[in-house]
Amino acid sequence: MKKNPVLIVDDEKDLRKIIRYNLEQEGIASIEASDGSQAIDLLSNNPSLIILDIMMPGKDGYEVCKIIRDNGNTVPIIFLTAMDREFDELKGLEVGGDDYIRKPFSPKILVARINSIFRRIEQINQKGSFLQYDGLEADTKNYVVTIDGDELHLPRKEFELLAFFMNEPDIIFKRDALLASIWEDDVYVVDRTIDVHINRIRSKLGPYRDWIETIKGVGYRFRPKVK
Repeated sequence: MKKNPVLIVDDEKDLRKIIRYNLEQEGIASIEASDGSQAIDLLSNNPSLIILDIMMPGKDGYEVCKIIRDNGNTVPIIFLTAMDREFDELKGLEVGGDDYIRKPFSPKILVARINSIFRRIEQINQKGSFLQYDGLEADTKNYVVTIDGDELHLPRKEFELLAFFMNEPDIIFKRDALLASIWEDDVYVVDRTIDVHINRIRSKLGPYRDWIETIKGVGYRFRPKVK
């Protein structure tokens, strides 16, 4: 199935060209934006994925990502960053980023990461199933969570983590097991990655927030209290 183009957002023209060339070698179409405002305008093209630089003039990558998520758009977002502090990664996760790659990077690794995200999306879409506990329902085809009839669009990583829990109720998972199940093997993520995502999910689940339990010193468990 033909995919919509990948949106490349970076103020460095040469870097955009390198990324675009490598995507084209894999048969992946792309469009480019040189700053955050242009990126937001190009969302009308419904990109299948966004490669988003963090440090840009005007709107930085964090601000662009937050605008995208606040509008209910669940498109996968990979941050490009030259920064190497844990805080920066966590901030990217908090605003709704799915993944990040540090500069300088291998274009082949970036393409592999993109293809891996596409494969996961296709696998989830093929299921086309519904997971439901009481008033909490997850549509794995459309990445939509329903809370007592009200739709909630989660960023993909948050949705995948919630769906994973809903598929495995009452089982305690350690953080490293959750990381291995939701993130790629070649993705470096810090220990707090899971904590950040779960806190974000809980903040959106309303009356069902306590169904994701913290098991101190161990990890997490999804324990639905169905009436």
